[in-house]
Amino acid sequence: MRTNVLGALVVGLGALYGVQASVVYANHDDKIESKPKSLLETVIVTATREERSLATTAASIGVLDEVEVQDVNPTHASELLNSIPGVNIVQLGSSAEGTAAAIRQPISYGPVYLYLENGVPTRSAGFFNHNALYGMNVTQASGVEVIKGPGSALYGSDAIGAVINLISGRPPTESQSSIGVEVGEDGWRRAQIRSDHAGTYNGFTARLDVSEYAGWREHTDSERQSFTGSWNTVIGSDIKINTVFSATNLEYNTGGSGLTYDDYRNDPERAGNLVAYREATAYRLSTAFEKELKNGSLTITPFLRSNDLEYVAHWKLNIGRPSPEAHINESGHDSAGVLIKHSFDITENSLLISGVDVDYTRGYVNQTLIARTDTDPGDYWLSFEEQGDIYDFDVDYYSVSPYAHFEYQATDKLRVSAGLRFDSVHYDYENNLTVDVDGDLKRLPDEKASFSHWSPKLSAIYQFTSNINGFAAYRHAFRVPSAGQMYRSGKTADSSDLDPVKVDSIEFGLRGDLNENISFESSIYYMTKKDDIFSVKDDDGLTRNVNAGETAHYGIELGSEAQLSDTVSLIVAYTRTIHRYTDWKDGSDDYDGNYIPLAPEDFANTRLRYRPALLNGGKLEAEWIHQGAHWIDQDNDDSTRDPNKYDGHDLLNLRADYWATDRLNLYVRVLNATDKRYAETTSSYGKYNPGRPRTAFLGFRVEL
Repeated sequence: MRTNVLGALVVGLGALYGVQASVVYANHDDKIESKPKSLLETVIVTATREERSLATTAASIGVLDEVEVQDVNPTHASELLNSIPGVNIVQLGSSAEGTAAAIRQPISYGPVYLYLENGVPTRSAGFFNHNALYGMNVTQASGVEVIKGPGSALYGSDAIGAVINLISGRPPTESQSSIGVEVGEDGWRRAQIRSDHAGTYNGFTARLDVSEYAGWREHTDSERQSFTGSWNTVIGSDIKINTVFSATNLEYNTGGSGLTYDDYRNDPERAGNLVAYREATAYRLSTAFEKELKNGSLTITPFLRSNDLEYVAHWKLNIGRPSPEAHINESGHDSAGVLIKHSFDITENSLLISGVDVDYTRGYVNQTLIARTDTDPGDYWLSFEEQGDIYDFDVDYYSVSPYAHFEYQATDKLRVSAGLRFDSVHYDYENNLTVDVDGDLKRLPDEKASFSHWSPKLSAIYQFTSNINGFAAYRHAFRVPSAGQMYRSGKTADSSDLDPVKVDSIEFGLRGDLNENISFESSIYYMTKKDDIFSVKDDDGLTRNVNAGETAHYGIELGSEAQLSDTVSLIVAYTRTIHRYTDWKDGSDDYDGNYIPLAPEDFANTRLRYRPALLNGGKLEAEWIHQGAHWIDQDNDDSTRDPNKYDGHDLLNLRADYWATDRLNLYVRVLNATDKRYAETTSSYGKYNPGRPRTAFLGFRVEL
């Protein structure tokens, strides 16, 4: 039974407001920005791997600073990142910790996005996981940057739909600490600690976020602990050192898996499969050594990382009874590497950034077949038993990737740039089980595989006025086949005989400030993907991976921020997309020209903020979230079953905060305030993952 916290929140806020007449409060007007910052002056680090202004960057980039991160204080990364035009992060597991993304791609579970922390990939390219964001302390980040579209010329494999860079552990500018406590419906509890020390020669930061959630559906409880700490120092006058350590531990049950359409509409709180779970840990350590040179700088960043994951593949439980591919997966990888970057001002009008990335990773995969043991006649698993090993293998992954990025200020108004990267990737696979297996399962013998790829980019920026510029860019991207795609072979004896996926993208953008109160950004893009890797389903229900198919992706992204008055602001993000198969055949089925499933035709995020004086620097905010319709499978046929197209949804979120004293901030947040029935995701198995109903949160933060 869901607890009714809404009434308690109203009473609590009323009591707080009722006592304010007897206390003198400090006014937090210093926390209010009277007008938006100039868009083109926004400082970014991801596009060229060093601090630059947006005005000199020929790419569509979304930037959220630390103030915005703290202001939203999200329970999930989607609450923060979806305010960026073109970005649609999807929460998975009926408001659990899972994530998927739709950025210039359909909602995707494949390796088409690259996730970074301070420019270092959080996972090896050979071991992608679409849930990478749950292994990062997004809530307490120093900022987030999203390069929309390909970024392979600087970052390599997987940087197809977007590069998402979490900025963590930045050197503090002042010493400060805070403690936050938050409670919510359905057993949500969270504690947050932040501490910064800014010394003359040394600085330290620490961020701790601990949460528990009982879940609004049965078997969807979760526990999470995330920590980020940093130490920065200077040596002499020209060497800066910044060390960042991040750790996340996550345990949750994934019974919030897909429901039949009837259950989704009539009984969404019903549990799905009661056997699925997920346990994940992630650790990262990096140290950036930066030395100032006569005409540039040299940065060397060695890093270590470790990722471990165990789960029941709940999406395989929906194939049928029995399910021939239901399994427990245990996998992980440990990495050591270094990023070396040299920036050199050739002349007053030209710049060269060059470097090399080196990555060594040792990974493992163990999969165990499971069989359903309960006698319930329904669709959902209630119990299971292990049946034996499917896979047990180790993989060594090596990559060496030199790159170069050149910029030239051709005229006062025109700036051109070009980039090129070469990736050399090697797999060394070792099978720990027998190769010959009865039945349909195949296991590859020990082998080695290599891939190499060139990634170019060309771009230009033109400054139309001092406040408005436009850009045009061609970018090429790719991704190597992952270890799982090659060595979990299914029926196919030659599953490692795969080529990299290739992408070509053309983009045009216009952005700037219309006046001192209104900024805007816009972009249009066209992207084609070739040699995509996808699973072909055989007549017996088993799948295999092949290089086949081409797709086209194009759309428009619009964003604007307007200061309507001294106290009212409006922020709008809108995206319209089309994703189609141009050459896609699965057995006897031909999907050429069809829309790709799980690709919303549009999505939008609009936030109206009001900062009245009585809140002492706090705010009232209403956020409207729109997601358009999408097809559920490749057939694009409404008559196949009910229904084969999801109609989309519109949600309303409400937020408010109030500075009760100079150091005490009180806040309330209501997600899905109209209690809308909606699906987080759908699947071609006829399943619907219901999203969270109306849920309220109440919290406070004390600045020490």
